[in-house]
Amino acid sequence: MNPKYYEPLEQMMAVRHQYMAKMISSHNKSNIYNFFIKREILDLGCGTGKFLHNYFELGSFCTGVDAANNFQIRNKKNYKLVKSNFDTFVKKNKKKYDVIFIFEFLEHLSFKDREFLFKNISNILKKNGFVFLSTINKNIIAEFMSINIAEKLFKLLPQNTHDPKLFLKPSDIQILSKKNNLKLLNIQGISYNPLLKNFKLSKIDLVNYFATISC
Repeated sequence: MNPKYYEPLEQMMAVRHQYMAKMISSHNKSNIYNFFIKREILDLGCGTGKFLHNYFELGSFCTGVDAANNFQIRNKKNYKLVKSNFDTFVKKNKKKYDVIFIFEFLEHLSFKDREFLFKNISNILKKNGFVFLSTINKNIIAEFMSINIAEKLFKLLPQNTHDPKLFLKPSDIQILSKKNNLKLLNIQGISYNPLLKNFKLSKIDLVNYFATISC
């Protein structure tokens, strides 16, 4: 993939960190920097691995998984990137993680794969661990912004990156969580400023949103 197409995801790094800090403070009563020391982290759909590497630098033991080999950081002690389909990795995995990242990944999964992932979260997440995810809401405005604006007008992403049929409403996350005995702790909207090229937390989850899940 053209490196420029990772730019929107890299622009999301700061707001992801901000959101996780907010959730960790609220539900773990901990500072995010202290929290990530010696944590086991799994990043599904890790892309280049650059976002995950931030938490390696905070002292976490990091594993990233992606089907595409677009990794930009080499493996090293306590930092490993694996080229694999997520379901193959999950089936073979024997470890449980403190934190799982699922950022901008769910909207690329089939309904069957989505069901498989949520069914297996409790097998790969430690008790009271956190799943942090972000995805795209399912409505006409989210479809217009993600496809007509981001893909076609601004060309921030390759065309046909998204299939709007696979977008998820926050209620879909709630249903999947409840069905698999997981706790949906939070939904938080995200807004994007195309002039400043940055994302901010928002009370409106009409297009992009974060969620936090625990077990």
